[in-house]
Amino acid sequence: MREETIFSPQISRLRAWTLLADLNRYEAWHPHYRFGAGVVELGNKIDMTWTLMGKQASLEARIVANDKPDIIRWRAATLPLFSIEEGYEIYEDETGLHVRHSFECKGILGLLARPLATGLRRQMRTQDASFMAAVKRTIRAVSPANRHKRRSLSVIKGRGKSDG
Repeated sequence: MREETIFSPQISRLRAWTLLADLNRYEAWHPHYRFGAGVVELGNKIDMTWTLMGKQASLEARIVANDKPDIIRWRAATLPLFSIEEGYEIYEDETGLHVRHSFECKGILGLLARPLATGLRRQMRTQDASFMAAVKRTIRAVSPANRHKRRSLSVIKGRGKSDG
């Protein structure tokens, strides 16, 4: 079973990559995942906690794709018959920047998960909305550019309004 969503954050590609690839900071914005400490490199394993319907499941995630600034993907296998692969792909076209969020259940038990697709889509939309909220917070936190601002001549020369 594979599900995917696409959303369009109004930020630079590198800033989107930074938010998505920094797994150790997911707890700042992601409603369901917490990743343990570890280096995010291809093939590395990182501990992961997934909160689903109020319950927490501890998994070991392996980084299966890490191509800056295009794709980050991890796989968590819970049983030999079941694995989860999730990731984000960043791409641009003439309309702007887009992020494709994909989630795939593989194995025999993945086939049985088909009835849960509606709930999974809802959960992915919640995650995407949380990412967009983090983007807005990031944009607000950046102070506006202060290039080439000119001060009025009266302030520079030491004259106030009442000095004439």
